[in-house]
Amino acid sequence: MNDIWWQTRGTGNCHLVLLHGWGLNAEVWHCISEELSSHFTLHLVDLPGFGRSQGFGAMTLGEMAERVLELAPENAIWLGWSLGGLVASQVALTHPERVLALVTVASSPCFSARENWPGIKPEVLAGFQQQLSEDFQRTVERFLALQTMGTETARQDARALKKTVLALPMPPVDVLNGGGWRSSRRLICESL
Repeated sequence: MNDIWWQTRGTGNCHLVLLHGWGLNAEVWHCISEELSSHFTLHLVDLPGFGRSQGFGAMTLGEMAERVLELAPENAIWLGWSLGGLVASQVALTHPERVLALVTVASSPCFSARENWPGIKPEVLAGFQQQLSEDFQRTVERFLALQTMGTETARQDARALKKTVLALPMPPVDVLNGGGWRSSRRLICESL
């Protein structure tokens, strides 16, 4: 059985589960985890197939949420960035009794555009998927650079993010290409 990398730190009375975004790992929370651990019991997670949670193939959003939920505390605040926000939202939809609060950062309940929803155009998502197949490393690096656009220290932020993320094993292309962001159209978008 494949294991999810999970680290608990801090001694706060309230549990806070932190879920990273697509292509990333739990190290993205490094810059705020020390401060947060003085107020919360933190649960840092590498989503299945990402970072130190290797050995998983592509999973649907529902499968990913169920695997993370197996290790999660009974009643927690769920904070998810981008894909992590989709996973946290899926947990809140399917197991609301396990969610004290839901916080999403740069996340959307539906990445794909559709009637009455201004998401990313399907052809843009298809192009991104094609780029992944052709030049995996460069596509991930470009994606990381996009995360820092508009900040005053974008270049330094992008370098720090790249260093943090690339220090751990990268997810396999099938995990990146077929992961929860694609299945979010079927699972969460239908709830809108």
